[in-house]
Amino acid sequence: MEENLASQKKSLQEIQEATEKTSNPDPIGTEHALELHAMTRSEKRKIQREEEKAKLKELTFWKKIQYILMYYTWKFIGITAAVVLIVFLGHQIYVITRPVALDIVLINDPTNSVFETEVPALYGSYYEQPKDARYVIDTQFQIDPDAPYTSADMAYYSKMLAILSTESTQIIICDAKVVDYYAIDGYILELQHGLPEDLFSTFRDRMYECDGPVKDADFYAIDISGMRFTEQTGIQIEEPYLCIPTCLGEENRQIAYQFLQMISDMETDGDSSK
Repeated sequence: MEENLASQKKSLQEIQEATEKTSNPDPIGTEHALELHAMTRSEKRKIQREEEKAKLKELTFWKKIQYILMYYTWKFIGITAAVVLIVFLGHQIYVITRPVALDIVLINDPTNSVFETEVPALYGSYYEQPKDARYVIDTQFQIDPDAPYTSADMAYYSKMLAILSTESTQIIICDAKVVDYYAIDGYILELQHGLPEDLFSTFRDRMYECDGPVKDADFYAIDISGMRFTEQTGIQIEEPYLCIPTCLGEENRQIAYQFLQMISDMETDGDSSK
């Protein structure tokens, strides 16, 4: 019983002391808080930095390290993450905004192992390009309009439709089935009306005719079978045809025309070297 009374007294005494401490705060601490309250933000930060320096001066080297790690770890992590994010975004923006020298698609020739390296080398040797210019080359298309659609096929068709609807890809190399499938709906450029006269004359004997929306002409692709370009780039399509998307603007059409001129020049250069 006496122990219970003693413990109750002790508890009451602790509560009383805590209450007195709360109701009678440290006058120095209160005065300091009031001073800080009356200051501007910059003045507060200055005072806080000075107090921080004073704390660190009293600590040993390893204690300082422990203190900094304890109170500033998340700040360091946040700053590091922000720097990494900025660098990553900067690199992505740089990659995306680099000029595109050539955008070309090779369809139904997935085992071609040299096309992606040979095309930039050839094009760059004929037309000088900026050092940071990009070559966008896709050889992983599989499109067979005669075969039943699968979910994988639908991904290729969707991607192809995006290419033919946006001004990006300048050259498409494929087989006759693909030309027929897309030319009839106007996705492929009719070459008699679309090419400069000299280029059309150069490839006149290699023109591929098929049904399309243009009434007075039906030339939608160029047969590049047996040409030096075809051999050098390792194209394995039995009868490869080159076509140009209708949606291209003037700048991208000029790139397509340059590409055709390069193919023509390769034939001429080869004949003159014999």
